Amino acid sequence: MDFFTIMIILITLVVFVFIVLIAFVMKKSKDVKNDAFLEDERNKMLQNVLKKRKKLIPHTSDFYLQITDAMTFQSTAAVTNTKISGLLYNTQRKSIAAFERIERGASTKGQLVAITKKHTFRYEFQQLEITFFCDDELVGSLDKTGILYDTDKKAIGQYKRIQDTNAVILHNKTIATLQKAAVYDNLDAVSEVSKVFEEFNYGTPLLSVDESLTPEAKKWLTALAIFEITFYGNTLVA
Repeated sequence: MDFFTIMIILITLVVFVFIVLIAFVMKKSKDVKNDAFLEDERNKMLQNVLKKRKKLIPHTSDFYLQITDAMTFQSTAAVTNTKISGLLYNTQRKSIAAFERIERGASTKGQLVAITKKHTFRYEFQQLEITFFCDDELVGSLDKTGILYDTDKKAIGQYKRIQDTNAVILHNKTIATLQKAAVYDNLDAVSEVSKVFEEFNYGTPLLSVDESLTPEAKKWLTALAIFEITFYGNTLVA
């Protein structure tokens, strides 16, 4: 065979391998995992964040007011998924929550686990359809239009994303304003707390509340605030 023929064969082989690899990655990223797989993954995520619980400070019932736009994190990308894990901070630069999030693409269900010193929050999301859990109990869900649903799938409120703020409406009443999360998308990792506060000037509380709240409302605000910073704060993980 002459040189030209050899080159044609080699190029054909390279293209074939490349196509096979792309097809494999796309299949894996879009493959809907079964419940057993997701439960096993969720348990591993929980064990990972539990290792960080000793780093977290105790908190009171007003924990939802302590959540800021400051976090440290690291992310890793594999063939079939992308993962981000890290810590959330209060205004005093103390870590108050640990989290881990895994995604496989927009059409596949992603998971996020976050813990505080007292509670565990879990999220399942797929194309902005989000289901919330607290301490293994269903809190409710949020659809892509911003409607909040209770455990019986009854519409009970709205999470309205408006410019720089989010209005949280529950039972026809606006109960809080939630600032949109600071965007960390252009960063691969942030490990220095001082850098987050001093260089980025982050550390502003996300929630503003003007009235007393029910336990239900506090749980919703905590779940939404954690999700706001850990999901919307780094959207390029998907």
